[in-house]
Amino acid sequence: MILAILCIAAATLAPAPAASAAQDYGSLTARWWQWVYAQPAVDVGSTNTNPLLDSTGEHAAAGQDNGIGPGDKFFFLTGTFGGDATRTVTVPNGKALFFPIFNYEADNALDPPTDDGVPELKAIAKAKIDAATDLGATFDGDPVKIFRSTSPTFSYTVPDENSIYDYFGLVGPQFEGRIKPAVADGYWAYIPPPSPGEHVLKFHSADTTGFSLNVTYNLTVGPSA
Repeated sequence: MILAILCIAAATLAPAPAASAAQDYGSLTARWWQWVYAQPAVDVGSTNTNPLLDSTGEHAAAGQDNGIGPGDKFFFLTGTFGGDATRTVTVPNGKALFFPIFNYEADNALDPPTDDGVPELKAIAKAKIDAATDLGATFDGDPVKIFRSTSPTFSYTVPDENSIYDYFGLVGPQFEGRIKPAVADGYWAYIPPPSPGEHVLKFHSADTTGFSLNVTYNLTVGPSA
């Protein structure tokens, strides 16, 4: 279980917008986690290639060059494991932005490993997200609406080498291959496809444990095809 209290957005807390075939937000949050865990965490020129660890934004498109999620209609963004970051990212035209403001994934990949069932894992994730205290973000200076969403039970697979667990020095069979069950809870944001050109996304979050982050995304949306 990687405590990924990540990322971004808004002024008011609200229920999730009504889901549709293209916007099943609970399933989309699970897909986000699967994407993050699937990316190698290799240090290349002092920049980690996993988007969550990448300090510059150079590798933000890893695993999603042409979009991701249902119909490849989305582009995922991430926060950090704490602290400040400024990232410069090119986003394909026509992709909605989907990202967490403050989130947590729970499973039994621990040292030593645990054997919690889904109800226990859901309770762990809920307690972590209940600790959020300060959440906010703007897109081009305007507040971004956020919502809380829980995932269905899911599994994820990490690379054979250079996984995010390897990055943190976690070794053992519980940190390898396909990991299940997993559940997640968190505050998320959705931004419809931005217009071509330059945009700025800023966000921060904090919780009762002393965790905090401040992230700026300088985004360039490509021209229409």
